[in-house]
Amino acid sequence: MTKQTLITAYSLSDPASAKPILATALEHLRQPAYFKTALALYHRLQFGRFLDSSYLYTNLQLDSPGGPDATLDKAPWFYAFIDRGCRPETEVWMFGSWEIETQRPIQSLNNDTTNQPSSNDSLTTTTRNEDIRALLLALLHTLQSETPPPSIHPDDAVLTAQSQLASADAHSPKPPRLPDPTIMLWGAVHTTTTAHLQALGVAATHLLPIMPNHTFVFPISSLPAPVPLSPTLRWGKLQKQHFPLVRSRTEIARQDFTLARLPNLAIFPAEPADAAPVAWAFVGLDGSLTTLHTEASHRRMGLATVLTAKLFREEMGFFWEEGVERLALGNVAVGNEASASMCRRLDGKDIGEVYWVRVDLNANSQATSNGV
Repeated sequence: MTKQTLITAYSLSDPASAKPILATALEHLRQPAYFKTALALYHRLQFGRFLDSSYLYTNLQLDSPGGPDATLDKAPWFYAFIDRGCRPETEVWMFGSWEIETQRPIQSLNNDTTNQPSSNDSLTTTTRNEDIRALLLALLHTLQSETPPPSIHPDDAVLTAQSQLASADAHSPKPPRLPDPTIMLWGAVHTTTTAHLQALGVAATHLLPIMPNHTFVFPISSLPAPVPLSPTLRWGKLQKQHFPLVRSRTEIARQDFTLARLPNLAIFPAEPADAAPVAWAFVGLDGSLTTLHTEASHRRMGLATVLTAKLFREEMGFFWEEGVERLALGNVAVGNEASASMCRRLDGKDIGEVYWVRVDLNANSQATSNGV
C-alpha cells in the first residue's frame, strides 16, 4: 500500500491510551467545516461504550507533528468508528473529507444527470473519485483481512432480532440465522459515501434496500419551553422489563445490552404504578433521537414533541462541551412526513440525507479484481 492508502486502527478499549487519540480526532472534527456533517461520528466517539472490539480507523497519522490535516495535504481522508462485536446492531460510523465538498463527486443515487461536473473539471472529478474509492477499498481490504470477534449479544437474542426483521419481509422464506460476519451494517452513511459504496459494488442492497433518511440537527438552545403533562400521565424511565415492548414496536435490531446503556425517557399513565409506558424515546449512541414511539391510544396528543424536547434537554448532558454548540440529531425516513413535521416544530434543520447500508466484505475482492 502507498502512504495514502495506509489504514491505522487505534484501539479504544483502554481509556488511558485511547484518550489522546480521541482528543485529537474530536478536535479535528470540531472544525466548523466538518462539525455538522460529522456530528453522528463525533457523538459516537463522545458516547464511549468502548469494548475490546472498538477501534477508530483512519488514514491520518494522529500523532503527526503538524496535526491530522497535515498528514495527507489535499488527499481524501476519513475517520471510522468500527466495532465488529456489536452485530446485528450498527458496526460502523464514518466521516470522509469528501462529504463536505460542494462539487457533486459522482452521479446521484437516483441517477439524476443534472448539475454534473463540466468537461473542464471532469478529469479532476474522475481522479478524485478514484482516490476516494481506492481509500474505501483499502479500508474494506483491511477489515476483510481481520478475523471478526464474536458478537457481544447472546445468540438467542440475535436470532430473535433476525426473526423480527425477516417477518417484515414477505419475500424471505428462509429461517433466520446468525448474521454473516462478512456483512457489516454501516449507519448514518452520507449520500456521497453511499454512492461510492454502490459504485464499488459492495452495498448488499438485496439484504437492505438503499432508503434515504432526512438528517435533522436540533440546536438545544432553540427547543421550546417544557410543557406539563396531563394529570393522567407522568414522566418516568424505561427499565429492562419494558424492553420487550420497545422491541415489539420497532424493526431496529437493538439488543438489551445497548438499550440498558442508552439514556431514555418515557411517559406512563399516572395510575396504576406498574402501568406500561404509552410513549418513549432513547438517545442513540450517536446522539440521535431513536426508537421514538407513541402507542396508538395516545397519539395526536403532542406527546412525541414534548417527549423529544425533554429528552434532548435533560438526557444528553455528557455530550456537551464548553464552547461547543449543543446539537442533537434525528434521522427520519424520507416520506415519513409526520415525524419530519415534528422535527421542524422543534426547529430541527434538515442538513441532507443519510443511509443505513449493509456492506459485503466478500464483494471487496470482486471490486479489486475488476480494477476499481
